Amino acid sequence: MHVTICYLSKRPVPPPLYGGGQRAMYWLGKALIELGHKVTLIAQPGSHIPGAELRPWPKPHGSDYGWMRLIPDSTDILHLRSVPLVPMPKPYVLTIGGNGEPGQQFPPNTIFLSRSHAALHGSTHFVYNGIDPAEYRCESERGDYAVFLAKASWDVKNLPGAIEVCRRAGVELYVIGSRNWPFGLQRRLPVIRGVRYLGMLGQAEKIPLLARARCLVFPVRWHEPFGIAVVEALASGCYVAATPYGALPELVTVETGVLSRRASDLADAVRHPERFDPSACVRRVTEGGFTHIDMARRYLRYYEQVLCHGELENNGQLPQTAAGFDANKLLEWHCGKS
Repeated sequence: MHVTICYLSKRPVPPPLYGGGQRAMYWLGKALIELGHKVTLIAQPGSHIPGAELRPWPKPHGSDYGWMRLIPDSTDILHLRSVPLVPMPKPYVLTIGGNGEPGQQFPPNTIFLSRSHAALHGSTHFVYNGIDPAEYRCESERGDYAVFLAKASWDVKNLPGAIEVCRRAGVELYVIGSRNWPFGLQRRLPVIRGVRYLGMLGQAEKIPLLARARCLVFPVRWHEPFGIAVVEALASGCYVAATPYGALPELVTVETGVLSRRASDLADAVRHPERFDPSACVRRVTEGGFTHIDMARRYLRYYEQVLCHGELENNGQLPQTAAGFDANKLLEWHCGKS
């Protein structure tokens, strides 16, 4: 099958620093090629997927659909990451990475990132993001620090909550996803009350830190569509201390972490790494359906459904964000002592 992945954004595929969606599409293309399929990538100049043809398009998604001229005639199916506003010249699927606005409708061939993400948008179609576990390491000797891995400036990611959890636990917190200063000056700062701000890191710097970290602290306060940082941490042998929102109960088991709305519960988990086996965390990824190959095989089943039937079955209704749903409303979080 010839799959053309179109990712129109300001960042290349894969991104040099932040960008979980771009990285997921990189892993998808890589896996499709490993499974014997042909992949063309339409994305920012400088993008690359090993074995794929790049057809560069420098403009982010907008009203200019000139990129459609780049679609190879031999394409069987397009894989899009933004809602098309004009008819597509080829059959397509659309992956939605975020949460929609109240009442927002999506095309019938929309695929979400988790069971809970799909349900919030009136759908049953989802594919978990998968990572290439060969890119990650799990060290037997773990460091005495926890990691926060998310866009720190976004309130729903709850960096203050992660700091509170680690201060209660008496464990240093490494923040990956804070603002980068000129010349990397943020990395020269001393530890500030138990918190080390590392800025945005690429894979080469992030992977060694995850490989030795005690755990990931991920107290999000929104309906997390997936949580690729969680899977990256598990693949590195880190257990997870997080809130039970969105997809997180689908990712984190009792063997691989603790889910709670209470800072005190998460601090207790951070304080006791002996409760968790790093190898069980790695197996959660490799045996639990969260590898890039798992992701590609699920998408292939959806591609085949679209090619055979024209569109995905949605019981006669388009996927639609639940009425009254506010993606950015901060969900419950308890910082009290108990």
